[in-house]
Amino acid sequence: MNLDQVANIATIFEAIAVIASLIFIGLQIRQNTKLAKATNIQSLVNLSSPFNLLLAQDRKLTKVWLKGAKQFSKMDEIDKTRYMFLLFHTMTLQEHIYYQWENRLIAEANYQSWNRSFETFVKEHNLWLHWDAIKDFYEGSFSAYVENLVSMNKSKIQVTQKVRLKNRNS
Repeated sequence: MNLDQVANIATIFEAIAVIASLIFIGLQIRQNTKLAKATNIQSLVNLSSPFNLLLAQDRKLTKVWLKGAKQFSKMDEIDKTRYMFLLFHTMTLQEHIYYQWENRLIAEANYQSWNRSFETFVKEHNLWLHWDAIKDFYEGSFSAYVENLVSMNKSKIQVTQKVRLKNRNS
C-alpha cells in the first residue's frame, strides 16, 4: 500500500470520526435541553409552592382568597388590598409560565397542564372584574392572551346571566 492509499483511508476515517462527533454533540445538546426544561419546571414549582402552602396554612388568608373571587365588592379595603396582592402574585407566576412556554423553555405538555389550571383560575376568580385595572402591568403577548381568556369568560357569564334573567321572567 502506497502513501496515497494510506492518506485516502485516513481521510475516510477522519470523516467518520467527524460525523460521529457531530452526532454525539447533537445528542448531548438534546439531553441538556431536556434537563434545562426540567429545571425550568422545577423553578416554577418552587415559585408556586410557598403561595399554595401559605393559603393551606392560613385560614384567614384563604378566606380572603375565596371571598375575593366571588364577593370582591363586599370586602373591606384591607381585604381587597390583600386579595389584589394575591392576584398579582398569581398573575406574575402565570406570566412567567407563559414566557417560558413562548420561548420553548418548558415542554408543551407541562405548559398545557399549567394552562388548564390558569384557565380555571380566570373563570373562578372572575378575572374580568379586575383585568382592566391590572392589564398594563404585564407583557404584551401575555396580556393579549389573558385579554382573550377574560373576554371569553365575560361573554359566557353575560350569556348565563341573560338566560337566568329570561328564565326568571318567564
